[in-house]
Amino acid sequence: MASRKHPPLPESVRHGLRAIVFDTNSFPRGGLDLDLLREWAQRAVDDGFEVWVPEPVLWELAEHAAASWEAWRASTNRARKSMQAAGLRIPSADPYSSRAEVMAAVDASVRSLAPSVRIIALDGDLAVEALRDQVQIRPPANKKSDVKTGAADSAWIRQVLRAADNDIDSFVIVGADADVYDAFRGWSLPKPHMVPLHALQGTLFVLEAPSNETKNALVRFLQGVVGQPLTTGRTPDEDLILGQVGALTDLVDDWEDDQIRDVELGRIRALVGMNEVKISRRGLATAQVFLLVEAEYSSWRIDEDGTLVAHSSNLPQILVRDVLSFTLNGGAVTHARSETGQATAYRADNHAYSDPSDALNELIDTLRLLPGAEEDLELMADGKGSTTYTNGFDLALEVEHGGGDPHWTATFTLSKEEWSATLEVRCEWDSLRVPYEDPDIFPAYVLTSDEAYARSVPAEWAPAAWAINHMWPPEPT
Repeated sequence: MASRKHPPLPESVRHGLRAIVFDTNSFPRGGLDLDLLREWAQRAVDDGFEVWVPEPVLWELAEHAAASWEAWRASTNRARKSMQAAGLRIPSADPYSSRAEVMAAVDASVRSLAPSVRIIALDGDLAVEALRDQVQIRPPANKKSDVKTGAADSAWIRQVLRAADNDIDSFVIVGADADVYDAFRGWSLPKPHMVPLHALQGTLFVLEAPSNETKNALVRFLQGVVGQPLTTGRTPDEDLILGQVGALTDLVDDWEDDQIRDVELGRIRALVGMNEVKISRRGLATAQVFLLVEAEYSSWRIDEDGTLVAHSSNLPQILVRDVLSFTLNGGAVTHARSETGQATAYRADNHAYSDPSDALNELIDTLRLLPGAEEDLELMADGKGSTTYTNGFDLALEVEHGGGDPHWTATFTLSKEEWSATLEVRCEWDSLRVPYEDPDIFPAYVLTSDEAYARSVPAEWAPAAWAINHMWPPEPT
């Protein structure tokens, strides 16, 4: 989705577009996302342009995959030895035997996406110029810790320019690499069109506000995946594919664990929000989605005698935020996948506030995650008011302030015609969080609820998730 920082490209550029160019830095953490590339290849076919992957970029993506394979093999070999020593059955052998074999597999996978993905082969004379750029430190080459770099960037940029007949308005580079701008400036060329992956959809296509029917279809699809497990961020039928979540190990704060080995997302517990919904003229919808999921992690603990003991545990409440693109067919969503291949996750449990008013403001603010929320939620800022949602439900809030515990009680009432339901959330002081020596330093105001639904979803997110569950009830399985 376009933003002020990345506005839509001029109409002349969009209509004259020949290709979008993927660099290594286009992908999250520089690693190939084949599904994402395939998705953009399909969009290219639909809109009459190509996806270009310069050959040096393909080489680098293949090398990154080979490095990941080596790290995986080292970890697997250690596990295999431990399993063998314990007399356990050893899993099947590694399908790859060398770095070269892994790189060849990546190369073949990307080339198989032709013709909508075009590999831009590197010409020999441009390879010579790129090497000279690095040796003589000409843009985009530079020096890092006395090591000259930049030949690869120079090579792929030069090749893209040649493939585009030096028409800079005919292609868009995916990414935000300052070295690319330096190269064009160093060659006295106009600034290229370069857009980060998360803004690409909005800058290339005209996006419109979706109909209520489309919003309802998106929510119904997401409600349908609640309860399903996630394996490497995918539901069993791969109708939902989330982006990669970095540094999941940072979510584990168990002081008894000496080494966190692995953290994986597990079952989807609830849909807690969806907003920023847009749809292109060709019917591709995008939305920011918030899911509550479980996570599982394994680790090693060192006993007093120095023995390593394997340990595993669950993290029951992880909030995952991702921008998803939804494919619709006949008004129904067939599948959804991460728009950028990258998601964000953080702990949704064990949260505390320094001030009761901050807790109330954040609780009200989570209502913006309700699909179809109008822009009048500011009316609730003083703890009272109501708003209407696009499918005919009214949500009202009343807050009763107290002098002790609870400091306040918020009552949410959801209604439609003759039907209504209520949810109560309280702000209380948790004395167990406050050390005796410094009672004013540590946040200790927490949100609680006696409602069964709010016990399975953190109270901060319970009103939005509870309202979604009533407005779009899951279909019986």
